[in-house]
Amino acid sequence: MLNKLLFHRFPNLKSWLTRLQYEMISSFDKDKNAIFMNFGYTAHHQGNAPIPLEKEEEIHRYPMQLYHHVAKHIEWQNADALEVSSGRGGGASFIMRHFKPKSYIGVDFSSRAIEFCRSHYNLDGLKFHHGNAEALPFPDNSFDVVVNVEASLYYPNITKFYDHVRRVLKPNGYFLYTDLRYEEKVAIWHAQLKGMGLKLIKEEDITDNVLKAMELDRERRIALVNKYVPAILRKQFYHFAGLTPNSPNALPHLDNRRYWYFVLQKA
Repeated sequence: MLNKLLFHRFPNLKSWLTRLQYEMISSFDKDKNAIFMNFGYTAHHQGNAPIPLEKEEEIHRYPMQLYHHVAKHIEWQNADALEVSSGRGGGASFIMRHFKPKSYIGVDFSSRAIEFCRSHYNLDGLKFHHGNAEALPFPDNSFDVVVNVEASLYYPNITKFYDHVRRVLKPNGYFLYTDLRYEEKVAIWHAQLKGMGLKLIKEEDITDNVLKAMELDRERRIALVNKYVPAILRKQFYHFAGLTPNSPNALPHLDNRRYWYFVLQKA
């Protein structure tokens, strides 16, 4: 209930608390075990085969599958891409290695996350910059693709973010976007997206896929919180990870939110 109040009534406080959590994660995790911050995705319970991964990638299967689902619907060859709120860089590295765009820039408001990414990833064409999603520091018509994964729900002014996405996209460029909203806010969210003036190529409610991934990945998430977070802070981080604070072994939840995926294109 407190989290929902923060989301609806105090967006700037919500954003500040989220930034604090991300900065703390960068302080706690020194060995690249928490390089993804998303809830994950799976479709193999619906008859689809899991994506092939290298052995060392398997621990991050479900968060990687979310990035794969986000990225797979467009052509990446020769693309200049931007990920807004790239976090600890796991998704940026995954897309760079698996889809091979010409260049990929990750932007994040956490200076510690950017420092982490710059020191841990060494791929040609992959760069990381400190920046604000509501004031992207790039010229107009700079990118063929803009990616945003499970981050915009924390932005105080979502329309500023959307305005910057449209501005930095090249003509015919793609906005690959996935996030969640409380059920009663989904219609407003869709209207805000329509107001961007981009062409809607694909939209999909992937809530069930995300919840199943969270269930299959639950033990890893519990282990990460228990390993890296001081006991006094664990309840909040359990909730942050979609786990029930007083009973983290219970089924994960999205706190009555729906998770959607979109592909939009600039005309």
